[in-house]
Amino acid sequence: MPRGLNKAGDQSLPVCQQCAKAGRYCDRLTIAAQFVEWPGTTSLGATVSKTDDDTTTQFPENPRAALEDARLARLFHHYVSDLSSWYDLSDGSHTFATLVPELALDEPLLFCALMALSAVHLSKTVSRTAGTSAMAQLYHRRCVRLMIGLEEGSHLQARGVALAATCLLRSYEILDEDVDPNRHLQGAYSLAAYAGVSLGILQGGLLAAGFWNYLREDITFSLYENCPLKIDLEMIGPPGHATDESYLNSISLILGQLINSAFAARSISVEEWTLLFNKTQNWFVSLPSRFRPFSSGKRGLASLGALPSVWFLRACHASAMHYYLASVSILTTSAPTEHAVALLQTCGGIETVNPSSPAQEDLLEHTALELFGIAFTTNMSVVLVNSFGPMAYCGRFIRAEAAQQEIIRRLSACKKTIGWPIDRLAKLLQDAWD
Repeated sequence: MPRGLNKAGDQSLPVCQQCAKAGRYCDRLTIAAQFVEWPGTTSLGATVSKTDDDTTTQFPENPRAALEDARLARLFHHYVSDLSSWYDLSDGSHTFATLVPELALDEPLLFCALMALSAVHLSKTVSRTAGTSAMAQLYHRRCVRLMIGLEEGSHLQARGVALAATCLLRSYEILDEDVDPNRHLQGAYSLAAYAGVSLGILQGGLLAAGFWNYLREDITFSLYENCPLKIDLEMIGPPGHATDESYLNSISLILGQLINSAFAARSISVEEWTLLFNKTQNWFVSLPSRFRPFSSGKRGLASLGALPSVWFLRACHASAMHYYLASVSILTTSAPTEHAVALLQTCGGIETVNPSSPAQEDLLEHTALELFGIAFTTNMSVVLVNSFGPMAYCGRFIRAEAAQQEIIRRLSACKKTIGWPIDRLAKLLQDAWD
């Protein structure tokens, strides 16, 4: 049957003529499908009362039982195949793609968080039905109940399971535009600040993967709101540069420290600004040559029109450069002296329109255009999702109307595939430009 069309086809089997001509899969069945709701159950694999109230829902103790339902198995697989990469951006071990689903098979807390995220993403992209949305809400409520019931020092905290679930829960609440996207960041702080986190970061594994994801999510919110992070990073040491992904983690830490200093109630001191400037530049200088773009095009000559095209080898390279550019922008807006502004002209990878006469406005606009160019050239969901925070902060400094219009067009185009609430970001930018 022609998909997405209000036409029944010509009834030819196994492929109708319309689908044959279009070269697409014909999903019409020989026998009309009949959907049967088994008494006393829902498509969640959970036994419920007649009221279908979450307070009376009895979820299976072992999530494996729920996955006997093919519909839930598809949801679970959607996370593995489409969403897990969002969380493995800075993790070469791909912990959220491998260990998280493995643990979720036996940990109801993680299972509910995973299923809630997968369902809400599908409800915003592919399956825009009330049933998928209701499924997302039910799993979300159950996950929150399990999270509230955690005891201090629980093994789920020590192993990083609770923190991983919190990261997934945070993404759910961003995708579900009717829910406060910062609702669980404060609660997640206690998990991220748990005594074992610092040691866990050094040892790697799920606790480390959860921490770096939590930090990036917190950075996104802070760049939207121009407020400090929920977590104090002073006790977290640099992760080292054993892998390409670790460079993204180290610039995440630097950007987080910059946010906490620049967005604090007090003004940043010259000494503090200089220290953070040196950290940022030392990070850039330490980058291997493979982190440099393998191709770039000037605005107006590339496929992105008013934006530059900048091509990187890997997603983590592009995202690392996003955080570096965001760091340069914050250093620029918080520069305490004219000498500090002049120092910014020496930043690696930054070129201003008029280098002989440096101006903050030129530097900020150039940095923002470069940032958007990288995001839309890469055009990968994992990079785009991680770029929305830097976009929110840096995009307001763009003055060129053609670039502004191109940004709104491209943001609108990626909303359907990513499912992210792009409208809020677009409005924030347009308000800044007006």
